[in-house]
Amino acid sequence: MSTLIEVAQQRVNHNLDRVRSLVNVYEAHLQGAGAGRRDIKKTDVLRAAVVLIHATVEDFLRTLAAWKLPDAASDVLNGIPLATSNPRNRATKYQLGDLVSHRGKSVDDLIRESVIQSLEKSNYNNSTEVAGLLDSIGCDKTKVDHLFSELDDLMSRRHNIVHRADENDKKGKGHHWAMPINPGRVKDWIQLADDFTDLIADQL
Repeated sequence: MSTLIEVAQQRVNHNLDRVRSLVNVYEAHLQGAGAGRRDIKKTDVLRAAVVLIHATVEDFLRTLAAWKLPDAASDVLNGIPLATSNPRNRATKYQLGDLVSHRGKSVDDLIRESVIQSLEKSNYNNSTEVAGLLDSIGCDKTKVDHLFSELDDLMSRRHNIVHRADENDKKGKGHHWAMPINPGRVKDWIQLADDFTDLIADQL
C-alpha cells in the first residue's frame, strides 16, 4: 500500500504530466515557425499550463497540511478556526456552547475536521505563506528557500493570469495586450514544481 506522501507525489506527477501535455500541444500545433510575437489566443494554452502548475503545488501543500496539522503544537492550532456549519465564521475564540454541535466526537476528530474545513479556503500566493506552512508542519524551509524567488515568480504570474487575464502593463506599439509567455518559461516552472515537491517529500 502506498504511503500518503507517495500518493501526494503521484498526484504531483500526474498533474505535471497534464501540464507537459499542454506545452506539447502548443509546440506541435500552435507555436508555428519563425520568430516574432505569438497570437495571444494561441499562447493562452501556456497560460492555462501556468495555472495548473500553481494548482499542483497548492494541492501538494494542502495534502501535507491535512496530514500534518492535526498533530501540530497548540500554538499552530490556535490559528485554526473551530469547525462550524458556517465556513465563513473564522473566529478563533469560542464559548462552551459552541461545542454542542460536536458532542460525541473525540478531540482528535474535532481537530482534524477543523483543519480540513480551514484548508478548503486556503491558498498560497507567495513564498512567505509557503514558508509559514512548512514551519507549521515541521519541514525545514532552508532545504527549499533557494527556490523561493522562482516560486514567487510563478505565483505572481498565476495571479496576473487569474485575476487580470494576464494584462500587460506595458502599453503601446510593440506590446500585446497580454504579457508575453513562451514554452521555455513554462518548462522551467514545471521543473521548479517537480524539484520543490521532491525536496519537501524527502523530509517526510
